[in-house]
Amino acid sequence: MRKLVYFTLAFVAGTLLSQYLLPPLGRLILEVSVGLVFLAALLIRSKTGRWLRWLPLAVAGLGLGLVWFAGYEAIFTAPAQRLAGTEDMVTVELLDYAQETDYGAKAAVRVLDWDIPGKAVYFSGWDLLDLEPGNQITAVAEFDEAVTVGDETSTYYTSQGVFLRLYGDENTETVKMGRAGSLRYLPQRLARGLREAISERFSPKAGGLITALLTGEREDMDEQSRTDLEETGLLHITAVSGLHCSFLIGLMGLLLGRRRRLTAMVGYPVLLFYMLMVGGTPSVVRACVMTGLFLLGPLLGREGDAPTSLAAAALVILLGNPFAVASISFQLSFASVAGLLLISPRVYRTLTGLWPAERKWAKALRSFVLGTVAASLGTLLFTAPLSALYFQYLSLVSPLSNLLVLWAAPFLFAFALVLTPLTMVLPALMPLLALPEALAQYVLTVSGALAKLPGHAVYFTGAHLIAWLIFCYLLLAVCLISRERKRKYAFTAVLAAVGLLAARSLPGLALGDNRLTVIAVDVGQGAATLLRSGETTVLVDCGSLYAPLGPGTLVADTMASYGWDKLDKMVLTHYHEDHAGGLGELMARVEIKELLLPQLSDSDDQGSLQNEVLSLAEAYDVPVTYVEEPYCETMGEAELTIYPPLTEGDVNEEGLTILCTAGDFDVLITGDMNGSTEKLLVETYDLPDIEVLMVGHHGSKYSTTEELLEAVTPETGIISVGENNFGHPTAEAMDRMAWQGMTLYRTDLQGNIIIQAGG
Repeated sequence: MRKLVYFTLAFVAGTLLSQYLLPPLGRLILEVSVGLVFLAALLIRSKTGRWLRWLPLAVAGLGLGLVWFAGYEAIFTAPAQRLAGTEDMVTVELLDYAQETDYGAKAAVRVLDWDIPGKAVYFSGWDLLDLEPGNQITAVAEFDEAVTVGDETSTYYTSQGVFLRLYGDENTETVKMGRAGSLRYLPQRLARGLREAISERFSPKAGGLITALLTGEREDMDEQSRTDLEETGLLHITAVSGLHCSFLIGLMGLLLGRRRRLTAMVGYPVLLFYMLMVGGTPSVVRACVMTGLFLLGPLLGREGDAPTSLAAAALVILLGNPFAVASISFQLSFASVAGLLLISPRVYRTLTGLWPAERKWAKALRSFVLGTVAASLGTLLFTAPLSALYFQYLSLVSPLSNLLVLWAAPFLFAFALVLTPLTMVLPALMPLLALPEALAQYVLTVSGALAKLPGHAVYFTGAHLIAWLIFCYLLLAVCLISRERKRKYAFTAVLAAVGLLAARSLPGLALGDNRLTVIAVDVGQGAATLLRSGETTVLVDCGSLYAPLGPGTLVADTMASYGWDKLDKMVLTHYHEDHAGGLGELMARVEIKELLLPQLSDSDDQGSLQNEVLSLAEAYDVPVTYVEEPYCETMGEAELTIYPPLTEGDVNEEGLTILCTAGDFDVLITGDMNGSTEKLLVETYDLPDIEVLMVGHHGSKYSTTEELLEAVTPETGIISVGENNFGHPTAEAMDRMAWQGMTLYRTDLQGNIIIQAGG
């Protein structure tokens, strides 16, 4: 059966090449080449050379991966591409409950009256949230392919099996009952009911964790809890995986007794139903397939083989959707299990030799402690590069956090899963819910305490720490090939620790001692500007529309890489998501001493985000100051001046303007104000000639006007911009700045941009 492993590895390689590296023509050339190699391998197959015996199988897997991806792409993406940019009447059926977005709601749907295979995503108004799975909607909709978002290729939707986006006109929508209430959507309804029951019976923080643990839904978790779990390496307990399947099968074993065959027979429908409840993400499918193959052993009288089960799970997922190879959950899930299978046993054997134990209780304790540590280190070794790539961080306390928490996770899962439904029919059992409540609070307390430890995580925001990670893997490679047995692991650990200390120190040393440091953080289509002078740090704005990571996370990671753990002041120019949407994430990570805000003249619709900001400030006990007249304050060797809003009526125009001066060096930040407000600004205040201008409104044609440029004569312009549908930065704005003779930098091209004055 190990033949399946070799075949699947090659198949995965083929889908990876197709997804990330090869254009269609390159794929065709490689497919032909693979076919020729396959024929040659069959002809020269050797009975003595092991690698030659496996070569035809591997080549066949590679070729099938390439062909399968190409065929799938032609069948599923071609119809979406033909419809992109068109508008027509369409009927869709909801596959699950809708999710809230910034501008309404979206839901996974199946298109009923068009020859469109696979799933689609339907975007519409808030009323979509009131519908149930199975409801059918007929409306005029605009079609757009999901392979690209804006002007760039994206794998976000395609990795989920979604190839078409529909933007419905809610004024034309008609809703029919459809198949709502049918058995087809029973798992989704039960998942929703369980989620609602949990929210009613537990405290908000504990309920959010329990919901995530049982269903994989993290929407009910508060930002602080989610951040703490993430940074301590515990967020995996909220991602439905093999851990949850083992909990479920273990619970069934307790209920059914030691009847392996009965447990296996009952286990299959239970696993299938659970998979439908929590959604068929790659990690869920992988876990269910592997667990299912494990259960198959007692029925066939054979023992399972973990590598073969892992290969089978990967093959099932990729045959269903080869685009899933780009899914982060797919990559992390399989990488972690590979680490458990290949590395953890070696680590466990090594550590066991260092901890002799004779008594039964001592052996049990050793087994739990060393097993948990070995599992954490094994998964960490294989997932660290992916964490650095996708999330830009690596938790250093994950072995300790897992040691302290993993014993509680199965009990929390079992008690919450059993008691929550029971209390719905037997209210007298409500006092028993105190047990899962206490366990959830324990998990949150441990993660919160460890997240406050200095150096609990490494943030890969610069080249120094990326180089350190590569250095660690080179050390490990040398360690593995070394014949030294006693001291090589300890020596490797010491060198890695010394390298980490050096890498963490270098970014701060590189900044040096300057009167003012300006960092435009690359948050995508949004804005976040750090100002640092002496020991004082100020952040102007923190938001984004399309950042792959949250803007608050990106800012906090950047600060952590320089050793900055607090903000003396946080300034919001105005209340829009691309300038203020990351505040919750930021407050969960960074202490903020004062929040400076504009006061809106009309707090109706425009003030909804303002109210959210005020709620966050209250939750984190951050003092709030409204800037209603020019505000001046010294920050280190610089002077910070904040000008109040100059007009009323529009959120962009009711914003703050920030001027930061260090000697003869000036930085001006105007937010998203348009040309008329810029004109009023230069007429109202005596602004100096400035060195750096944070280009207004991400390079909109209505901002950074000639009046402003002639008044302040900036030498350098920084455009905070990302992937967008607005055409930012516009040619008109770029031409005006070029005519001024400005040197321009863009965060979408250069990443984080650092400018220093003095020193």
